[in-house]
Amino acid sequence: MAEIAAHLTATSEARPSLFEIIAQKSLDATLYPAFNKVAEFLAACFPNKCKDIPRYSDEIFLILKGLLEYNYLRKRDASFSEYFYGLKRVSVSDNNVHKLKTLQRCYSLIVLVGVPYLKRKLENKIEQYTLETLDGTCHSEFERKCKKSVIFLHSSGEMFWNLWTFVQYLKYIGNRTDVQLPELLLIKLKLVYAEETLDFIDFWSQLFKGELSASEIVSGILHNGLATALEISAFFLQFLKVWNDEKMNYNLTSLPKVAPPEYDQKSNTYKGICPICLQKQKIPTVLPVSGYVFCFPCILNHLKQSPKCPVTNLPANSTDLVRIYDSQ
Repeated sequence: MAEIAAHLTATSEARPSLFEIIAQKSLDATLYPAFNKVAEFLAACFPNKCKDIPRYSDEIFLILKGLLEYNYLRKRDASFSEYFYGLKRVSVSDNNVHKLKTLQRCYSLIVLVGVPYLKRKLENKIEQYTLETLDGTCHSEFERKCKKSVIFLHSSGEMFWNLWTFVQYLKYIGNRTDVQLPELLLIKLKLVYAEETLDFIDFWSQLFKGELSASEIVSGILHNGLATALEISAFFLQFLKVWNDEKMNYNLTSLPKVAPPEYDQKSNTYKGICPICLQKQKIPTVLPVSGYVFCFPCILNHLKQSPKCPVTNLPANSTDLVRIYDSQ
């Protein structure tokens, strides 16, 4: 609910409130899931042209997010989510410098774009290692111990980072520091309120007065239109997130019954056998997006190489797998 509380905070304070800091982090964290939903929608609607988008969604998002953040850092000294909440980055050591240095922008871009990308890749590997250690598909005991060690180190690192963030919040609330987040502390920056800019208003004022050339009109419309569209999209993302969080207490029994999928002629071919190795399933595992049952090692290895169902080509990944246990 930080998104709601952020708008109730008076902006006349000398320092941004903790609600605004948490709200901008929440907005930034919403961008990747939203992009993933769009990628899955395109792959489902246009399987011939967009089927590979989910497979490379991390890399595509890396490029798009990099361009977005680079533009805002260069023009506003803030990330997209920070600028949305009226914040900007300044140096901790020199408050009189109102513009970030080139090196500070580079560090900020790495923290905003590069680190989250590497973190997502690491988390995917951790999920894969967790499945392999739980289901006993490791090739040797040494490999299993190594993967369990990596999982433990990752969990310890996550716990340390969350604890550091919490301590930094407490220090900021208690006026013991001006730096709100650990990642900002590492690159010696802090968040402050941005000065109000009238670029958008000035552009339309000059346009109606006829003071702009044709090229200035085109570039102004493109720049201001794109910026406004992004900020409106961010607002709706936050609105949908809050609305979705408040609708989580629905009753499952009140949901309408979903009709069964149409009969698939291929199901007779693979009845009782794994569609990949064509043998009786070992450690039967269902892929919910298609309903087909595979051997766990077969489907896990396939999804590592190609994140889609081998029968229907629907997008999927290793976290979708569901083990089937014999009740007898």
